Amino acid sequence: MSIRNGLVTLVALALAFPALAGAPTLKVVSEGPAPQRRAVQLIVHSERAGRDFQVQITAPGTPPILPGQTAPAIYVLDGGYDIAGPTGWLLGGAGTMAPAYVIAIGYPPGSPSTRERDLLFAPGTRPDGTIAKGGGGAMFRAFLLEELKPLMETRYPLDPKSAVLFGHSLSGIFTANMLADNPEAFSGYLIASPSLWADPTVVDRLKTVAARAPGRKVFVTWGAKEEAYMVDGGEKISAALSSAPERLILKTKPFEDETHISYYPLAMPAAVPFLLPRAQPIRHPSPINLTREQTQRYFGIYVLSDGRKVTVGEDEDGILLEVDGAPPANILAEALDRFYIHGVDARITFDAGPEPAKAMIFYVNGTEARAVRK
Repeated sequence: MSIRNGLVTLVALALAFPALAGAPTLKVVSEGPAPQRRAVQLIVHSERAGRDFQVQITAPGTPPILPGQTAPAIYVLDGGYDIAGPTGWLLGGAGTMAPAYVIAIGYPPGSPSTRERDLLFAPGTRPDGTIAKGGGGAMFRAFLLEELKPLMETRYPLDPKSAVLFGHSLSGIFTANMLADNPEAFSGYLIASPSLWADPTVVDRLKTVAARAPGRKVFVTWGAKEEAYMVDGGEKISAALSSAPERLILKTKPFEDETHISYYPLAMPAAVPFLLPRAQPIRHPSPINLTREQTQRYFGIYVLSDGRKVTVGEDEDGILLEVDGAPPANILAEALDRFYIHGVDARITFDAGPEPAKAMIFYVNGTEARAVRK
């Protein structure tokens, strides 16, 4: 067993112990691996919207595994262009943001895209004078808030008070409308290149959002080389939100030399450290060598408050830690009685003297739990 398996261990742990609750109404049509590595793909049927959606879930590299521990979620519209999940996984693993589940929402392969209808609450006139269909925004919002979010919070250990909505272009104006009309639904909003031409009425509604849901974080962005009407949309929405800076936490960033799509891969790295900051930086201690005489007092079985066992033993690579139902991981000593898992935000402190350890404190992503020797 090698050190590198520590990361795999924590991912497996998160999937092994999902939250338990009553089943929401959203029907899961199929489930399997997603094209992206580390992601699960669901095809779900929405009663609210009357159609199927594709949902891809990427767990963070260091997911919640301790009793009662949860993680934030980032709900990404337009399927995240198939890069949002891997981007969130990398940013969380690098310590740039709090480890979060990335939930990308799109359409099943081969099915007709109803994007325009789903993301707009009413028909809108495009800059070229043609009409964007619109009209299904309320049904899509009901799918998102009444069906999908409850399902995700049932299946995964998510913190319902720490969730971000990310939309770009048409989904950017949908995200702006969500903030204007249901600001309490998410703790953070990433509004990228909002298509204000499709719904200019949102500007006035956003001017009062700080009073209706204080403390929300909002990141507004666009490419500086987009069409003038797109830049105008970002600027007007940002201006509308800046009226009460003491009540709403706003950050605005135009990406210089970037167009409508070219900056999209840069949006999450710029926004999510602001929207979902880490509780504290990841530590990178240097390992020390302990003799077997020093380490064998840690060996044994410990029990967490939820009844799961934590077994500490050894293999050819050193000290081995295993939580019930998940693969083991090697732990490295940084001091006598203090250990860590390489490359992730996880560490263990043993309550030990000359006698066998009586308990251990298991720390993951800013949360700690005590396990007592059996």
